[in-house]
Amino acid sequence: MRIKLGRLRRLVREALIFEAKENKPVTPDEAKELLKRFPKGAAKLGIKDVDSLQPIGTGTRGTVFEVGDKVLKVTNDGKEAHAASILVGKNVSGVVNFYGVWSLGDTGTFAILQEKLQTISAEEGKSFNDALVTTAFPLWVKRAGGSWDKVKELTKEHIKETAKKKFKSFTSPEAQKFIAHANEQWSLLVKKYGVKGLFETLTELGIDFHDYHAGNMMKRDDGTLVLIDLGMSNVRGTAAIQTITQQAGLQ
Repeated sequence: MRIKLGRLRRLVREALIFEAKENKPVTPDEAKELLKRFPKGAAKLGIKDVDSLQPIGTGTRGTVFEVGDKVLKVTNDGKEAHAASILVGKNVSGVVNFYGVWSLGDTGTFAILQEKLQTISAEEGKSFNDALVTTAFPLWVKRAGGSWDKVKELTKEHIKETAKKKFKSFTSPEAQKFIAHANEQWSLLVKKYGVKGLFETLTELGIDFHDYHAGNMMKRDDGTLVLIDLGMSNVRGTAAIQTITQQAGLQ
């Protein structure tokens, strides 16, 4: 049976050892109150008037505000902050540019300053999600242990097994048509969306990321699809996260 996107994402989340201690998102009002507690730090982030900030989105762990030609995410996701800190200044192809990551004192929340991008169309999002669902790509990324060859092997096995269950005979015209379509979807992920290069680069940097879906993607002016959210990452690399204090600003 074909795995639906909602179930696919749930399976990936369950496969991760996710710290689900009531991880509610930082709301826009909460984010503003936090920033007000650190006025000098907020000013150095380019924020002149916290109350004038307009949220442009709220995700599972944080809220994003537009700050000039950049965006600022205020989040309680320490894993995302850690992963983003590793990528600061790296200019990795296929990943949003990160300009800085700061801990907001001892509040358990973080400020992530990153590149401002464009939303992808509903059609683009559907195309990407359909390819993920057909191949079950996020599941195999999680189980591959950092090996792209293993991702390919698991994907190939999944496509064959799905064809057998769905059409009984692996050699039937219907099964072969399904396999051909699934292979096309795999090629789309690799060639158009660049998931191979993204997987290999993040793995090399010590970031094990699995939460692939259209909601985590945006695009640059040239149409390049870009990963914008590294939440749920398991991070092996290290990088320093600066701290914003009430008195001194950035440290």
